[in-house]
Amino acid sequence: MCFHYSLKKKERKINLNVTDLFSQMEMNFETVYHANGFKNPIMPVITNPNQNAFQFFNWGLIPSWIKLRQDAEKIRQMTLNAKSETVFEKPSFRKSIKTRRCLIPATGFFEWYTFNNKKYPFYICLNDEDVFMFAGIWDTWTDNITGEIINTFSIINTEANPLLRKIHNIKQRMPVILSPEAEHLWLSNNLEQDEIKTFLKPYNDNWMKAYTIDKKISSRHENTNVESILTPVKYPEL
Repeated sequence: MCFHYSLKKKERKINLNVTDLFSQMEMNFETVYHANGFKNPIMPVITNPNQNAFQFFNWGLIPSWIKLRQDAEKIRQMTLNAKSETVFEKPSFRKSIKTRRCLIPATGFFEWYTFNNKKYPFYICLNDEDVFMFAGIWDTWTDNITGEIINTFSIINTEANPLLRKIHNIKQRMPVILSPEAEHLWLSNNLEQDEIKTFLKPYNDNWMKAYTIDKKISSRHENTNVESILTPVKYPEL
């Protein structure tokens, strides 16, 4: 699963086939050290219809067919992630995966390791700490009463690679991370279902690293969107 991630403001070493996107983000976006999906934050995405600009969507996909506001607020807490094995079947996702795919930039994400019935948070990123892209889907929902339009997204997850199997050792899942070569293809409008499925696989763990961080990231009262949240913390029992 992936309910928490970070996006540090930095230039990217390997660019998309788009113009100055990360320069644009430098101007319009503040670093997010900890995005908590359950707060439905607004985060930058790149969608298939608009590949030359960042757009800012709410995390937690609201399907366009939802009628009532209270139902929209309820379902978005359950659609932070879309499972790769069922994304073509679930009513909330099956239209978006075919026609509304997006890239979600990140510099790392957080998972919890369970040991002796205690949970220890890990920060996971690429070896070079570069920006990478989650594979995502999006949708647009309109409030029939107020006319408000809300754009939302979900991160697709898949089975864990060897590194994440050790860390996320209960559910053993991880977000789908696209290789730089696959990003532009993911946004293609001409993909068949079988072609889309080829992207939904674990990322090579040889290109990733992870370390433990402070347990305060799980706090409901402290501000966890701070730079210090990414500082390594050692736990002797591990």
